[in-house]
Amino acid sequence: MIRSFKSKETEKIFSRQKSALLSEEMQRLALRELRVLDQSLVAKESWVPANGNGTHGDGRRYIIPFSDQWRIAFEWRDGHAYDVDIVGET
Repeated sequence: MIRSFKSKETEKIFSRQKSALLSEEMQRLALRELRVLDQSLVAKESWVPANGNGTHGDGRRYIIPFSDQWRIAFEWRDGHAYDVDIVGET
């Protein structure tokens, strides 16, 4: 379950409000991934560890890519997602 958001724009997308951050198409893709994340009870193998070490333990940063440019970044602790944010590739 999502416990906190790092940005207001990400929270808007999750709440099905329009955001200036992404196009409508990208918002739909992001919302789909955010809803899956919100319903997750355990870390998923498809999540990419942000530190690149390939482990899926608690207290780790992960990313979920949903386009070539955009990804959802978050910290997974005790079965919950914290500081969820939509960020662009740099």
